[in-house]
Amino acid sequence: MIQGILTFEFILNQSETGEIEPEFKPIQLIFSEEGFSEDNYSDLIVENDIFAIFYQHTTGVFNVSGGYSNFYTGRLKETPYQVISYFKQEAGGSQYLAISIFSLDDEIEIFEELNKNMANRLESIFETLEKAKITKQVSLIYNIKKSLGDKLKFTIFQVERLFRLDKLQKAALIFNSEERIKILTTLREYPVSKREIKNILEKITLNTNIDILIEPFLELNIIRRDWIKGIRDAKTGRIKHQGEYLFLTKDILLAQIPNKNLMNHLKESKHKLYPKYEQKVINFFSNYNPYTQPVEETKKLASFILNPDLYDFFALMRNNYYPLDKIPKILSDWADRELIIGELKSLNILTEIKDENKKSWIFLLTDIKPLIIYPLYLLPKIKEAYKTKKKEGKITYEIAKKALDLLEVTYPEKIEF
Repeated sequence: MIQGILTFEFILNQSETGEIEPEFKPIQLIFSEEGFSEDNYSDLIVENDIFAIFYQHTTGVFNVSGGYSNFYTGRLKETPYQVISYFKQEAGGSQYLAISIFSLDDEIEIFEELNKNMANRLESIFETLEKAKITKQVSLIYNIKKSLGDKLKFTIFQVERLFRLDKLQKAALIFNSEERIKILTTLREYPVSKREIKNILEKITLNTNIDILIEPFLELNIIRRDWIKGIRDAKTGRIKHQGEYLFLTKDILLAQIPNKNLMNHLKESKHKLYPKYEQKVINFFSNYNPYTQPVEETKKLASFILNPDLYDFFALMRNNYYPLDKIPKILSDWADRELIIGELKSLNILTEIKDENKKSWIFLLTDIKPLIIYPLYLLPKIKEAYKTKKKEGKITYEIAKKALDLLEVTYPEKIEF
């Protein structure tokens, strides 16, 4: 869970003796938990960690003239939290930090896009704040800080929404992560131990948390986990192939499908644009195959599903259609509606149709649904992995039997979305 977003300005104070004393002066500290305040925020992050984050941002920056910004993601040393941090150096030399603080078991990668969006909004805030300070406009500084606080609160609101994912969004988590895609593609070949999966994933990202990564698979009943008793090697006496194993019992794809409810409504109401809409749907799906869809396209779909503004607009359009100039205002004040519509059109989620008066209407061209597949293709692969003489991909009789048993037991199970 996000704990808060804290913003600071880095200041070099000069003491009476002439010594330089660096300070991170708080600008706005917004917390999601009532237990924290400006008086005790050091329980979340201590000054040493703020300096460490600042160092990560500014290594090699002191020779950079003009404006500069970057991001840092990492774990704090002094307190049990992790952060996504945004650094901004203004052209005049002022330096600012915006630090989003999360619990250690949070998968902060899915919040990086929201933090980048926040950074885009803060860029103008920090620039205006620097100018107001130079001209000593006290009332303007007050209003800027208030606006900054509002933007931080909104980002926390959006982040908290991503902690309450529906089943479609949980499926999107699988395809929004290189690590999870690797788990899925590996388990499509044969059952794998958690230890082996961890070794595979650490070639992609160091210090991976397997339990967090497999959560969406477990919640959707895509995989099962079970303990396998090992066998003793006759030559060395060591126990081999023992431990917790992961088994794929259902495969999953993220697919675009026709919006049947909308099509039926348009047809039954004899809407004047139905023929044009139907033809657009036919044109798209005559060239679309979810089974051969490139993984990069699937990742784009997953990314949009996990974007709160895009997903809100998608949900609105699922059962509605609107003239382009009369779309209800459901997006946040900072969301660019034209940009969102353009993004969804590029993904073939939305389509624009003109009527006889050249008036533009927006329709949902395709809906999104996970396709659940019984992995029958695993049967010969399990047999091959058991019989192979190669060390890589070799599984024991106990592993093979457990895999086949689980496939048999889970065959009648249905996963609804």
